[in-house]
This record gives sequence, C-alpha cells and structure tokens, in this order.
Amino acid sequence: MLIDVSIICIFAALILGYLLGSISPGIIIGKLIFKKDPRDFGSGNSGGTNVGRLFGKKVGLIVIILDALKTIISILATFFILKYAIGETILFMDSSYYSFIAGFGASLGHTFPIFNKFKGGKAVSCYLGIMISLNWGLTLVLFFVFMIVLKLKKMVSLASCVTSGVAFLFALIPIFKYTMNFGITYDIFYILFVLFGGLFVIIRHKENIKRIIKKEERKITWL
Repeated sequence: MLIDVSIICIFAALILGYLLGSISPGIIIGKLIFKKDPRDFGSGNSGGTNVGRLFGKKVGLIVIILDALKTIISILATFFILKYAIGETILFMDSSYYSFIAGFGASLGHTFPIFNKFKGGKAVSCYLGIMISLNWGLTLVLFFVFMIVLKLKKMVSLASCVTSGVAFLFALIPIFKYTMNFGITYDIFYILFVLFGGLFVIIRHKENIKRIIKKEERKITWL
C-alpha cells in the first residue's frame, strides 16, 4: 500500500513540475507584447538572458523571476501537500524527495516544454528556483559566486556553468545543513540532486562552452 501510494506521488510530482516548467514566460511575453518568439532570435532560447538581449534588461529580469518562481511553486507545493495535507505516514519516502522530483520535472519542462514544441531554455533560472526553494544559505553563496564570475569575465553562460559546477562542492559543506528551508531534509539525496541539477545546466550550455573555448562567446556590456 505504501509503495503504491508513493509511486503515484512520484509520478504526480514529476508531472506537476513538468507542466509548470513547460509554461514559458519568455515566449508568452515575446508573442503577446512584442509579437516575436525569442526562440527565433539570438541564442534561440526562451530564457531570460536571450529575452533580455531582445526586449531589454527589465523584461529579461521579469522572465528570470517568473522562470524561477514556477520551479519554486512546483517544489514547495509538492513538499507541503505531501508533508502536511496528505501526511508522510502513508508515504514510502521523505516528502523532501518528492519535492526534488518536482524540481527535476520543472527543469525538464522548462527545457523541453510540451506547450511550445519541446524547445525552451537552458534551465539556469530553474536551478536558481531550486536553490531558493531548498537552501537560503547556499543560494546566497552561489549568487555571490555568479556575480563575481560575471563581473570578471562578462559572460552569463560562463558564470552560470561555474556556479552550477561549484554548487555541489558547497553543498558538501556541513554548515549548509543549518540553512535548509522549511525542514527539507539535508542528506546524500539532496546533495546528489544539487549535483545533477548543476550538471544538467552545464550540459545545456555545451554550445556556449565550445564558444568560450574558441573565445567567441558573447559578452555583456551592462556590467
């Protein structure tokens, strides 16, 4: 019985995250307000960086916030519903693990949105949403790492990859178990989730990495 309920909850968390992640604010704003699909320009992605280049920094920031927010909602909704509304006594796993699954689903939906022909963004904002949802202390550290790399190198892609890469190393530091949000569990599964989430972001930037190596990657001018 416990296993049956848990399997249902696993699929429900994954589907919830995926469907919320598949909502693409960059595409919606681009088409409704600017009559353009951001995927037809620049890097061909629907994320905040490309949207910002096309429609302005403020619009790009709004898209980043909304992309992070849909991930936050998927994670925290899953966690609170299972922990407090349904109750962990009928679950096979800690409710934190289902929230990790929902976060993974949101990243998949953002990257391969079912509502937009499976062509979306690179999941950086989703990874931001994951960190904000799970650990406020680690989020602050990663924010400073991102801004330092961005200030020094002027490349959003490089800053995103470096930050995603070092997230795992910082997550290993025991002090960050004291900055977990809402009683979400700090253990090996959380650390692995941070690791694979970061790797997913890096893999999504493979073309950017090639351009960085060739010194052809586009740099920002506003910082």
